[in-house]
Amino acid sequence: MVSWSTIQPFLILLGPIIYSRGKAFYQSTKLRGPPRVLTPGTHRILNILFATGVVALLSTLPAFAPENIFQKTGSRLQIPTDVLFNRLSKIRDITPDDEILRARLVPKEARLAYATFGPKPLVECSWCSLEEANTYLFYALPTLALPHLLHIAVLGVVTSSYFSPFGSVWRTQATVAGLALFLAELCVVGVSTSDHNANALAKLPADVVWTHWRLILWRGIGIAFVDAWLGYVIFLTGTGRWTAGLDGLRVQEKLETLNKASELVYAKLHSENLLRQTVLRNKDLREKSFELWMAEEKVGKEIMLDEEVKNVRANLTLDVTQLTKGAAQKSEGMLNTISTWRGLPAQVPPTSFPQPSTTAS
Repeated sequence: MVSWSTIQPFLILLGPIIYSRGKAFYQSTKLRGPPRVLTPGTHRILNILFATGVVALLSTLPAFAPENIFQKTGSRLQIPTDVLFNRLSKIRDITPDDEILRARLVPKEARLAYATFGPKPLVECSWCSLEEANTYLFYALPTLALPHLLHIAVLGVVTSSYFSPFGSVWRTQATVAGLALFLAELCVVGVSTSDHNANALAKLPADVVWTHWRLILWRGIGIAFVDAWLGYVIFLTGTGRWTAGLDGLRVQEKLETLNKASELVYAKLHSENLLRQTVLRNKDLREKSFELWMAEEKVGKEIMLDEEVKNVRANLTLDVTQLTKGAAQKSEGMLNTISTWRGLPAQVPPTSFPQPSTTAS
């Protein structure tokens, strides 16, 4: 395992950067307006992640881990087999599995495999061989993969669009995190040889690295951490505190809104067309419709002939005319200025508009 002396220099170098980035991220998640209310689907996602995180932490308790007879008896890894099981018999009764271990823990390589893979492969695997150490890894692989497969399945459920669109935003990241946990554990057990070499040289019980039991602890902590991280980012996006990755979601929401609006407009136009066809096909309704529009046309003409309406229209026409003249003067002045800058004579003579005569009332 990586020692503290190895990690400390990296923490000294990367600590300030991590702190500044973390502080900036926290400040970016502060609300500048009222928070968005979490949807019921988002609440279900957070509840599922909380439950799986609690289960993962509970799995790290010693009660749920297989028994380590070396730690239970306080024995060295090199202790004679008979002495080891004599000590164990004073603590509890010897079981049939213990008898199998008594026969198989005689070689040193078997004890190293016990520290790496736990007691189950040594007791149950009939085709595993100490000459081929990978056979124990192949036998233990389903047991190693099962918690991670269940965890990835849970991540797939909570990041599906069935519950909430905010969870689906983080589907790729959650899947990568779940796979990374499994690959890291597989690397420690099947690829890394540091623990195996350290155990081969260990003289005291405290020097032995019990990889199998340590991975049970770190596996539960890692799964709980991923669930907590995923729940946190879903909470941030669900309440509007963080908008990362929501661009595509917003486009989809806008498209859905436009589709609903277009469907509503189409329904209104269709109903209006049906109503119009009904009116035109019925003689009485058609005559009443014609009478209505004739009356509307008459009222409109009467309004346009009103003196106040005429005055307002005349003022509006005058304003538009003056605006047009002013715009023409501005554009001609700009053209003359540009021609002067280029050393050319003015191409467009300024247009003079007669001022509107004012009639004394």
